[in-house]
Amino acid sequence: MDVQHSQTAPVLLLGHGSSGTSILSRLFRQYLKISFGTESQFIIRFLKRLPMYGDLNQDENLSRLVEHLCQERWFSRCEEKFGFRTTPNEILSRIEDRTYRGVLNAIFESLAEHQGMDRWGDKTPEYVFDLPLLKELWPEAKYIHLIRDGRDVALSVMGRYWGPKNIYTAAREWNEAVCLIDAFVETLPSEQICEVRYEDLLSQPKQTFARLIEFLGISNSTDDLLAQLEPHLLQDLNQGNWDKWKRAWTEKEQLAFEQIGWKALQRHGYEVILEKEIAEPSLVTRAWSHVDNRLRKWTYADYWQDNLYKLQLRSREAVRFLR
Repeated sequence: MDVQHSQTAPVLLLGHGSSGTSILSRLFRQYLKISFGTESQFIIRFLKRLPMYGDLNQDENLSRLVEHLCQERWFSRCEEKFGFRTTPNEILSRIEDRTYRGVLNAIFESLAEHQGMDRWGDKTPEYVFDLPLLKELWPEAKYIHLIRDGRDVALSVMGRYWGPKNIYTAAREWNEAVCLIDAFVETLPSEQICEVRYEDLLSQPKQTFARLIEFLGISNSTDDLLAQLEPHLLQDLNQGNWDKWKRAWTEKEQLAFEQIGWKALQRHGYEVILEKEIAEPSLVTRAWSHVDNRLRKWTYADYWQDNLYKLQLRSREAVRFLR
């Protein structure tokens, strides 16, 4: 499909893990020609360490920053998944603005060029804790908050090595992420934020994409583009993949989630059992849930592999700046 963008501002997808951001980024890449790689995971970490690199107008400092960025696993994952290969010298040759933003633009534009696209995006759920910093980097960015019923999110993530391992922890993490995004959304002008419910994406893909096409400033006729898109969307989306918590959880388990996430569920239009918010679990329950969550995570080999990678990152960074 020949998709024309009247805007080139980055597209940043916000949402808790397993809220559908991977699905939506794939659809954007495939049908709206917006480049997405895997989760970047490095933007905020390097931003916070940026003073250690000194003045980026000096070639040595800029080269060192780019060299270190290119060692991130985002690059190897993008090579594995998309066949994207680059080098520090290639990134350096693309930099137009000798700032951290300019370096990041060069990296993501390089991937976009490889994918045959003129616009790029990113989706990394962990950035929810530092959204104002993203706004400082790209004040013009377009944000899409994809929200999914937290109870279905919990069902999805509790079986993954990185996810919470009990309902209390799942509810707390989902609620925290949603509240942080909601607070950030309040700081954005309406033309920079579009909120989409995962359930609406699945049940009303045509109407949902009509909103997204307009929001993203795509120049094509919306009706013509949707006529091409609709058959693909119906095929690519797992319609009916919601409200699984109703079948999987007992009423006691549903109430346990609402004890934490009731207000956020209501705020985003999800049905609830409780008529009003009630007190959170006791200190003993919270403490036990934390211990239980940690012990269960320790049984996953991938958990240890991921933490080994993070330990290697910290060690590598410590060595870099002790030299």
